[in-house]
Amino acid sequence: MLSIAIPSSALINENDPKIKTFKVGTIARACAIFRVEEILIYRDPKLDESDFIKDILEYMETPQYLRKYLIPIKPTLRYAGVLPPLQIPSHRPKRLKVGEVREGVVRRVAPDGTCWVDIGVNALASLKPKRKLKRGARVTVRVCSKRPLVVEEVRPKEYWGYEVRKVELKDVLRRKNVVITSKECEVVKPDELRETLKNPLTLVFGSPEEDVFEIAERLGLNMECPCWNTIPMQGVRSVRLEEAILATLAIVNWVRWSYEV
Repeated sequence: MLSIAIPSSALINENDPKIKTFKVGTIARACAIFRVEEILIYRDPKLDESDFIKDILEYMETPQYLRKYLIPIKPTLRYAGVLPPLQIPSHRPKRLKVGEVREGVVRRVAPDGTCWVDIGVNALASLKPKRKLKRGARVTVRVCSKRPLVVEEVRPKEYWGYEVRKVELKDVLRRKNVVITSKECEVVKPDELRETLKNPLTLVFGSPEEDVFEIAERLGLNMECPCWNTIPMQGVRSVRLEEAILATLAIVNWVRWSYEV
C-alpha cells in the first residue's frame, strides 16, 4: 500500500478559498494518477485546516452520483466547482454493463435484510449482503444482471481510490517503512527505492513554509526515519507541496513499473 502524509498547514501560503480548493484538487489528482491508497493529514498547530482538506479530498473521491447521499452541504465545499474530476475506475458512467464493479449507497433495507442500492442508474439494485448493512452505507458491488437489476458485494481488483484520515505526526512516524521527503536529504537511489517499495510505504511531506524536520522539532518530536531528496538539481528556490508530491510519486511509480514491485 502506498500512503502519503501532508500537514494541516499545507495551504498556509494561500488566503483565497477558491485557490485553496484548487490546490487540494491538484494533490488529489496526483494521488489518483499514481494510485495512492491513503492520504493522511497530520495536525500542525501553526495552522489546522484538516477538516477543509479532508472534506475536499473525500468529495473528489466519492462518485458523482453518490455525493448527494454521502456528502452534506458544507462551507468547505463552496468552491467545489473548480475541482478537476478524478475519473478513477470507481467513477462509472450511467451506461451499465453486466459484470462491472460499481460503487453504491444503500437506500432501503427490507425486513429480511435485502438492501436496495443506488449504483448511479435510474433503478435501485437488489443486494443480499453477507453482513448487516444500514441505510446510507457505501458499498462496492458487481452487477450480476440488469433485468432484474441484481448486484453482489465484491472487493475491486483495480485501483479504486484513496481513504482520508486525520492523524498526529507522532503516530505517522511510528509506522513501519516511513520516509521523509526534503531537499536537505540525500538523493534517493533506484535500488534503495526498489527495496523500500517491497513493503507498504508512507511518504511524509512538509508545509510550504517548513519541512518535516522543522515541524517535528516545533512539536518536540525526534525522528529516525530515512529521508529522500526526490528533486535533485531543482531550478527554483522552493518546490511547492503539490509539485513535490507529483514529482515524488512519479519517481515511485517509475520504479514500481520498472521492477514490478
